Amino acid sequence: MAATVEDWHDDVVVGALHELRETRRRRRLGDWNVIDALYKAYLAAVVGGVGVTLLSGVVGDQRLQGQAVADVRRYGAAWIGLVVAGAIALGLRSGARGGPLALEAAEVRYVLLAPVDRDIALQAPARRQLRFTAFAGTVTGAAAGLLAFRRLPGQPVEWIAAGALVGGATAIAMGGAAMVASGRRLGKRTATALAIAVIGWSVADVVAGMATSPASLVGKVGLWPLHFQPLAAAGLIAAPVLAIAGLRSVGGLSLEAAERRGRLVTHLRFAATFQDLRTVMLLRRQLSAEQPRSRPWMKPKPAGLGRVQRNLVVWRRDWRGVLRWPAVRIARLTILGAVAGLATAAAWAGNTAMIAVAGVAMFVAGLDAIEGLSQEIDHPDRRDGFPAEPSAIHLRHLAVPTVVLTFVALAGVAAAAAASHTLLALKIGLPLAIPAAATAAGAAAVSALRAPPDPSRLMADSTGMGLLFHHALPPGLAIAAPAAVLLAHSQLKAEPGADPIAIAVSAAFNILLLAGLIFGWVRQREAVSAFFAGGR
Repeated sequence: MAATVEDWHDDVVVGALHELRETRRRRRLGDWNVIDALYKAYLAAVVGGVGVTLLSGVVGDQRLQGQAVADVRRYGAAWIGLVVAGAIALGLRSGARGGPLALEAAEVRYVLLAPVDRDIALQAPARRQLRFTAFAGTVTGAAAGLLAFRRLPGQPVEWIAAGALVGGATAIAMGGAAMVASGRRLGKRTATALAIAVIGWSVADVVAGMATSPASLVGKVGLWPLHFQPLAAAGLIAAPVLAIAGLRSVGGLSLEAAERRGRLVTHLRFAATFQDLRTVMLLRRQLSAEQPRSRPWMKPKPAGLGRVQRNLVVWRRDWRGVLRWPAVRIARLTILGAVAGLATAAAWAGNTAMIAVAGVAMFVAGLDAIEGLSQEIDHPDRRDGFPAEPSAIHLRHLAVPTVVLTFVALAGVAAAAAASHTLLALKIGLPLAIPAAATAAGAAAVSALRAPPDPSRLMADSTGMGLLFHHALPPGLAIAAPAAVLLAHSQLKAEPGADPIAIAVSAAFNILLLAGLIFGWVRQREAVSAFFAGGR
């Protein structure tokens, strides 16, 4: 059959776009050296392989047997499905905000505004995005399968293959859902409603111990080494279906949203290059289109004129900011608390490495909670205009985040108790809630109070002990409270008749001492910096 004019035109357009993008890529990369690229890939593969191997050794501290394996067979698919559903929900939310494509401003203005079919113009970036997402998800799933092999019966190849299938399908479904939401221009409310429906279906499966949702069927694929069910492969069909639907509808994205997202992603990459975590958090909120509420959740009482009221200025100001938080941020903090609680419960059950997940979740929640301190640091003019030490004001900014994070920690305790079906989680978790909140707030403050990066020392600060101190220390401080749960667990095993509440209180006291040291550093940071500056 002879080619039509439209087909010829499409071929010309595709060829021209390919040549344009290749030319821009060559000019952007400049003197790109293939040896350097191969060395970086080799280094990343070695570091990733060693990290996964060491982590698998840590996770494999105790193999599951008997009833524990039966519980994994019954509930494991639903729990994996909940993770898959969460990824799809994130994709829907990202698509409603203009994701997942991060196009450059020139791409939006000179390609998408040209008399070219946008579906054709965006096919190459969309396919490239899906390939990268699928690769990242497959690698992550394979690593998770290797970790699962350390705890569950089966062959390592089977677990790695099953994990890779689940990870790749999850990543493709997430990207496809985002492209559908973006191309079909689903509103935020519609996307949120669909996300809640997807997650709610998986939560119902978790509660009932069943696998009825497509996400739970994908979870069954992840458990094929325990129980092979060919019908579970039907859950994998949803991923390519969503991907095809996304590729077919990607041309309907909003140009304004695409240009805004591309600009913010460019700034985000620049901030990440300079290791400016405060700017990264601010840009992430802008990407999420988080806007303060026009009306607070509660109307605060007017401040008095007494001395006590004057000393509570920072306290009241921070609460005014919290009362204007959007609902999505409150939901995010609650989810982070639940993740921390579930990860701690998993560590109690034998997955020691999950303590790191719990600590990082609390640390991320802390970065959200210290918004008042971050704004004080970013806008020092008003602070420096008052006769007060900056470090004293910084310390006062940690009071409200500690209270907020206490509720986050309580959400984690509730999630751990619900997952473990025992009151022991409450006996251990409740005394540690406030210390965990204080250490998380302090860890976030340590990260926020880090001095701005010096461009002349950027490479030196990005390697060795500088990298360890600046990036690993704050999350490590947040991990201390969940790690205390493991210490309590080992003490209860050594002394079966001991009172768990007394053990938890003792551990809480030690964590409070650590929090006090962190708060003391915040209070004396300026003096310590001046002392060392004078010594030089």
